[in-house]
Amino acid sequence: MNKKVLRLLILLILAGAVLTGCAAGVRAESTPGVTVTDSYVYLAYMNSLYQLDRASGAQLSSFPEKASANLAMYAPPVAENGFVYFGDLANDFHKVSESNLNQVVWTFDQAKGWYQAKPALDGDLIIVPCTDRNIYAINIENGTQTWVYEGEYAFIAQPVVVEDKIIVSAQDHHVAVLNGATGEELYRVDVKGAVLAPPLYDPQSDSVFVGSLGREMVSFNLASGDVNWAYSTNDLATIWATPILLDNQLIFTDKNGKIIALDPESGTELWQNNAGGTVIAGATLVGDKGFLVAREDGTISYYSSETQGGDWTVTVPGNIYSKPVVDGDQIFVPVVKADALIYTYNTAGVPGWSFSPSK
Repeated sequence: MNKKVLRLLILLILAGAVLTGCAAGVRAESTPGVTVTDSYVYLAYMNSLYQLDRASGAQLSSFPEKASANLAMYAPPVAENGFVYFGDLANDFHKVSESNLNQVVWTFDQAKGWYQAKPALDGDLIIVPCTDRNIYAINIENGTQTWVYEGEYAFIAQPVVVEDKIIVSAQDHHVAVLNGATGEELYRVDVKGAVLAPPLYDPQSDSVFVGSLGREMVSFNLASGDVNWAYSTNDLATIWATPILLDNQLIFTDKNGKIIALDPESGTELWQNNAGGTVIAGATLVGDKGFLVAREDGTISYYSSETQGGDWTVTVPGNIYSKPVVDGDQIFVPVVKADALIYTYNTAGVPGWSFSPSK
């Protein structure tokens, strides 16, 4: 196994087992990172970033042109305005042309760690979390550093940009809110465990919702930083994924497969269901009528807001550790321990194409 890949797996284990103080057992594999655009699907896995045709799944291009054992990539890229932005495990972050992935516009090489999380665009900056305990704001035109935010542990979740603020998930039991122009920390909200996924922001209420490995879901006001409520029960397990909002319900899952809906204003529990197995990937919104829950064992169930029960179920070969990507009427499911890296379905559960790199 490549040494950099081994280091990444060790980081994942330490992040879950050491920093939470409240959870045992984490995912042992690195999941392909998936980004979907109108025309393309980008898939970051092991030694390559693949560009696939969205309609057919055919491979169109890859970076680097010839895969290298010294290079590995897992974080989903950002694709915007004809360019693709992504990091690798060689501590480099790249901007390349969408029309030719091997046409490198610039490479940022100042970090001392690798990139495990999707970055976020903020105007003329791209906000990049890194495992060297820093978040870098890089100018998208020339690749220079505008500011850096120094944390205490590796950053492994995508930042959330809201106007002039950036919301950052931290493994050391808090969420930090930064000034988007300077990177200055405005305040932080403490939670009971490590936060491994991006928070959810609701512009209507100006509320931020965040789950943690401390077995709680917390809501706070973005403007003030005041906590609105915190939900926790004796039988709630660790929360690994970002919640969703559907029909004025905040819906999330815990690791043991509970599906929980809360009143987003008060935190009052509205209903519970159970996915019937371990869930790391959480709930994924499908339009404005329902959501998916993907179990670790590859079982995906669709729940409508009316029935609150599984309307259809499919089984994907392999294991699921990250949220499926839903875009329009297509569902893109990254997997590990399977013949393919990604499987697709329509929103009725009918299978589409799958992709496996050529040997």
